[in-house]
Amino acid sequence: MVNIIFLGSIFLALATVYLLLFTENASKAYSDYLLSALLLVQAWSVLIYLLLSSKYILSFPHLYKTAVPTYYLLAPLSYLYTKAVLNNEIKLKKLELLHMIPFLFFFINHIPFYLLSANEKLVIIQNTILDWSNAYKYKTGIFPEYINYFVRPLQALIYLFFQWKLLLSFKKNQQEGPVQNQINLVIKWLKIFSWTTTLILAGFFMLTFLVLLFPNFIDNYALVVTPSIFLAGGFFVMSGYLITHPGVLSGLPFIRMEANVLRNKNYNITSLNYNYAKEMEAIQQYFDEQKPFLKKDLNINQVSVALGIPSRELSFIINNHFGQRFTDFLNKYRIEFITKKFNKEYISNYTMEAIANEAGFASKSTFNLAFKKYNKCTPSEYLAKV
Repeated sequence: MVNIIFLGSIFLALATVYLLLFTENASKAYSDYLLSALLLVQAWSVLIYLLLSSKYILSFPHLYKTAVPTYYLLAPLSYLYTKAVLNNEIKLKKLELLHMIPFLFFFINHIPFYLLSANEKLVIIQNTILDWSNAYKYKTGIFPEYINYFVRPLQALIYLFFQWKLLLSFKKNQQEGPVQNQINLVIKWLKIFSWTTTLILAGFFMLTFLVLLFPNFIDNYALVVTPSIFLAGGFFVMSGYLITHPGVLSGLPFIRMEANVLRNKNYNITSLNYNYAKEMEAIQQYFDEQKPFLKKDLNINQVSVALGIPSRELSFIINNHFGQRFTDFLNKYRIEFITKKFNKEYISNYTMEAIANEAGFASKSTFNLAFKKYNKCTPSEYLAKV
């Protein structure tokens, strides 16, 4: 059962990364890249754990120990993601590259093991499966392996402390703003994200102690199931939440700041500019005059480039100030465009598929669904009224 949750978590993590980075309307912000990297690292760590616990690692000896350095990316990525969302950061600072030092150190440390042949690795893996205490006793790098079992939990604990401190400090200093719903939505996600990170850390702590105290714990279901539930449950919630709550991807609404605010490191949420009247007017003018919605493959990134408004900011304005998702916003313009042309002569000269195509819809079925959503009736029922 736990393994099924793990597999489901991996699938959800990959699906979330796809939504964050590869869909046509993905905002691809700095924080999205951080979260995607975190989910991929977690998915890889979970996959290696499943291979170890099921002993299928014997079929893939070169994958053994590949997750060890990546463990040191989990806590920094989690902290940097929380920081990027709360501070609305747009890129990685040079000094923040120092967070990657533990990962590089342990990657270099394990290079001698990575260079071993498959047969040599198989011997080590077989000895480890026979006695799991060899997992920390056997030296597979330049430094003793047991160092990982002390440094990794310590590193995770330090980062988790500062992650929670960031979140609680922001919540304490936050004041009511005109876009409070979006703020609450994102803060709720960050709390869930931090709690699941805490659960995952607790699971790793348990696994570490079990390896140290009960070397053959992996053969005891009662000992394995508790930390596995912490790991699987935390990862499953984190992976699945964004799929069911895509609104959090618009981020916090303090995208633009006044120049004097940027110079003041002690700014708070009340110092930030919420006035998007000019942008809203530019969006409406662009859609009314240029009619970009008639393009079938139009996405938010193309509109972002045309208007000179960052895609995440554009998404936020459409979601919160026009009260619609980008797709619904497009479809509203498309339906209005086509209904203005409805008359007896026009209808008799074109098929419904041709009408949908002219309005910018990819297919007749999507046109029908959008039409019914906007007009509360099907195109045929609307035409009967006309």
